[in-house]
Amino acid sequence: MSLTNAIALLYDPSNEWRKISEQKQSISHIFLTYLIFFAAIPPVSAFIGSTYVGWSIGNGETYKLTSESALYLSVIAYFAILSAVLVVSAFVQWMAKTYGANPTMAECVNLTAYSCSPLFLVGVLGSFPILWLDMLFSLVAIAFSVNLLYKGVPQIMGINEEKGFLFASSILTLCMVSLVGMLAITIVFWGSGIAPVFTS
Repeated sequence: MSLTNAIALLYDPSNEWRKISEQKQSISHIFLTYLIFFAAIPPVSAFIGSTYVGWSIGNGETYKLTSESALYLSVIAYFAILSAVLVVSAFVQWMAKTYGANPTMAECVNLTAYSCSPLFLVGVLGSFPILWLDMLFSLVAIAFSVNLLYKGVPQIMGINEEKGFLFASSILTLCMVSLVGMLAITIVFWGSGIAPVFTS
């Protein structure tokens, strides 16, 4: 059911969030039937794009990574995505009492994972590394994810629209801070020698 839920969220989010709330999916269920597949889309696509197609900026030279480097970075990115979903979900559960909600960790994982569906799907564009196109569709995917989050919080958390709006705004802020943190960690890793290796 999880894959079906994820696709249905894109065209009927309000109704699908209600169904997800009623299904009471466990953490293991959402990981095994949805997250391990969807979270793999961006890393796998990036591997293909960075090794077989290559990136180019403007009319300049095309840059490709070695297969070993791309594989290593893709595996790290995959587990980073899975870990990020759990970490954000834990923070969501921690913040919930402030807004009069008392969700289980499973409900928080459901909210976080399904809200990221458009971001996972747009990751397929990593196979076609055209910078302006990827940026454009990424912005659309972010807008879809934010919309899903704002519609999903009241349904999953069982709170009214006003509290749901405030809670969703707090989660969005948390996600932006987390993104900045991940970029900082990436810079530290690159400085430590764990950096992309380009083909000659």
